[in-house]
Amino acid sequence: MNGVCMRLFFAQKVSFDDEQLYSLCHGNAADTCWNAQEKLVLNTCDALQQGCSIPQDLWQQLTGVFSDNAILEIIMLAGFYRTVSYLTNSLQLTNETYAKRFPAA
Repeated sequence: MNGVCMRLFFAQKVSFDDEQLYSLCHGNAADTCWNAQEKLVLNTCDALQQGCSIPQDLWQQLTGVFSDNAILEIIMLAGFYRTVSYLTNSLQLTNETYAKRFPAA
């Protein structure tokens, strides 16, 4: 649950609006609040979460938009976030008092 709060805390730092926050919690990359690059990043993160890999067709889309260094950073950040989630959830850390919570469905 603490990973949930962290995601919203960082969402505020990058100026996600309420529609984007709702989409992150209850929607998907096809939602209209995302531009083409954001949809590509979200689809990449979903693929990594679901299968720990990036399918070839998605990889080709990524290389058409992002540099090799940027793709590596996307993969590393997704992995880092997963590691942080493992730690905070497994250690059952308490929620930060300053962090915004996920919007209700």
